[in-house]
Amino acid sequence: MEIRVLKAGDEALLMAAVDHLAEEGPLTQQAATRHLADTDLVSVVALEDQVPVGFVYGHVLRRFEKTSFFIYAVDVDEAFQRRGIAKAMLGALSDLGRKGRWDEMFVFTNASNTPAMALYASAGGVRPNPDDVMFDFEG
Repeated sequence: MEIRVLKAGDEALLMAAVDHLAEEGPLTQQAATRHLADTDLVSVVALEDQVPVGFVYGHVLRRFEKTSFFIYAVDVDEAFQRRGIAKAMLGALSDLGRKGRWDEMFVFTNASNTPAMALYASAGGVRPNPDDVMFDFEG
């Protein structure tokens, strides 16, 4: 199993990961190139025999004093779940934070999503405010 932070030139891997694992569905070559050229978008894949079996991506959010990383999605092929793949991909993101890319990472999930809650806790995530609420806005 290889965990890889994607970079320019990895468009085919990004396209394969999104097509196979992400709810967004197929990704065009142009969109993949644009995504990998944007240093505020970070994608990590888990590869088994050069085939993506796990995918995490998110966004760098710059604030006044700190930089955060918002984990947008964590996906692992059902046949490869419960093997530590998601935790390893989150670990790769944590490594980038320790190297100075960001000060903190965060992710949203539902309290009813028991597997995600267990994953994030086991990866070192802390739920600081049990009453946090998210609002969506159009536009």
